[in-house]
Amino acid sequence: MARELFRQTLSDGNLIVSLVSEIEDGDFSADQSRNRTLKENQSRLHTGEWNWLSQEHGTEIIWLDEDKRASGIKGDALATFSSQKVLAITVADCLPLLLIEETGILSLVHLGWRGIEQGLLEKSIQLIKTKSNEPMAAVMGPCINACCYEFGQNDMADLVEKYGSKIVSETLAGAHSLSIKECVREILRSCDVEIKYDDPFCTNCDPRHWSFRSEGTDKRQVMIAWKEETGRGTTKK
Repeated sequence: MARELFRQTLSDGNLIVSLVSEIEDGDFSADQSRNRTLKENQSRLHTGEWNWLSQEHGTEIIWLDEDKRASGIKGDALATFSSQKVLAITVADCLPLLLIEETGILSLVHLGWRGIEQGLLEKSIQLIKTKSNEPMAAVMGPCINACCYEFGQNDMADLVEKYGSKIVSETLAGAHSLSIKECVREILRSCDVEIKYDDPFCTNCDPRHWSFRSEGTDKRQVMIAWKEETGRGTTKK
């Protein structure tokens, strides 16, 4: 069943919660013509207003005011101040990452190596900073780890130039591999974002999760996050 990754009460008393689904929770891929049970799967995790993206491995960030929804539109990150929305990112090896700003801004980001290289995480952090200068923290969901992520040397060289040699590792089979999480940790350190939780599980190793690298699957697990108002006032952004 879905695992709770994070739960925290903000300084205003409101609550932030984040979950990640497992295979037994069903497929959360956005292609509803193929996955007719998507809404049923979503409602079992949370009955609120779900917002999700087509996820293009690009740098498009969708800001959601209370009157805006995202139901499979193009983009790779969602952000909101609203407590009326469930943010969702689907993955089968890429890294889902939650950014939490102290006044209650949330952003869920879909990070594959292309999005990392193109600066999606930095762009998402900067968007939040245009709205607030309060401290920010991150929650890192499960992804394919360096133990399984064999990676081409040409693309690796470009990433090493940006994020340093710590991102280079070795698979269990002895091949050169990329640590997506080490790339992300370096970005978060450079942007002064505290990591509140870093899920240790590898989607390629762990049978609870779908893995594209392992199976070529088109099915997806989902990481979701939402804010619950607890009766103490908030200021709308």
